[in-house]
Amino acid sequence: MYARYETQYLRGMSESISTSSAPKPVGSYPHARRVGELLFLSGVGPRIAGSGSGDSKVPGLEIDDNGKVLQFDFAAQVHAVFANVKAVLEASGSSWEELVDLTVFLVNMDRDFSTFNEIYAEYFPSSSAHRPCRTTIEINCLPTIIAIELKCIATVKSPVKSPVKSPVKSN
Repeated sequence: MYARYETQYLRGMSESISTSSAPKPVGSYPHARRVGELLFLSGVGPRIAGSGSGDSKVPGLEIDDNGKVLQFDFAAQVHAVFANVKAVLEASGSSWEELVDLTVFLVNMDRDFSTFNEIYAEYFPSSSAHRPCRTTIEINCLPTIIAIELKCIATVKSPVKSPVKSPVKSN
């Protein structure tokens, strides 16, 4: 009975969150989903919200009509992906300091890992008590022409919009 109540309780405390402050998802999913005091962000990339059809502009990336890369600035993508994560966190009632876990997807570990680490240290200094856990994985591609994507888990301390009633024990 308690397992069933717990499942119903968590369902009652669950909500999907989408925001215009971050780029539109490239599939049928929300920017984040809150379950209790945990917030699970869908994969977040560096695309710019409101940048035309599908929010397709990527900072630091210029390609010609044939798909040839003319300019590539990975650091610009890292700063943009962090800004997008922050936008989703804030729209969800959370904050940068409440991040507890990041999974980083890079399409080129050899080229980008050290740059990512340098920028990451600016956002999460080693002296900070709020540094999240982190895993970095190389993958061969992402669904759009980007070089990085983050999957994040954070806490949310603000109250749930529709509280669930206390359980009633049955004999």
